[in-house]
Amino acid sequence: MIAAKDRRIWISASDKLLDGHYMRIDVTYAGYPTSVLLFRYKGQCLAYKNQCVHMPRELDCERDMIFDETGQYLRCSMHGIVYEPRTGESVSTMCNGERLTSVRVIEDEEGIWFNDKRVKI
Repeated sequence: MIAAKDRRIWISASDKLLDGHYMRIDVTYAGYPTSVLLFRYKGQCLAYKNQCVHMPRELDCERDMIFDETGQYLRCSMHGIVYEPRTGESVSTMCNGERLTSVRVIEDEEGIWFNDKRVKI
């Protein structure tokens, strides 16, 4: 039997991801090529599949940023759909209540890891 620790996939050293910043990582997710957005928000590492719920577009498709101008919400650069960073839930009227697809990550003394069996690199 493979231990859960052996299924983790290394992403980065923790000090490489500052609060309010993100990394775009190309992966295979559930058998399909896509990208994942890994970011730190108020000290916590979070990750979502890089696809807006409004239309199948990447959140950073038009601008190299995922946060709105306040730094409090995630924002799709194409249509402006806004999401709560901790839950991925849309707070925009058009897609209210829909959620980004969460990707499990963990952070420990060694760094940041994917811990999601749907992700392959």
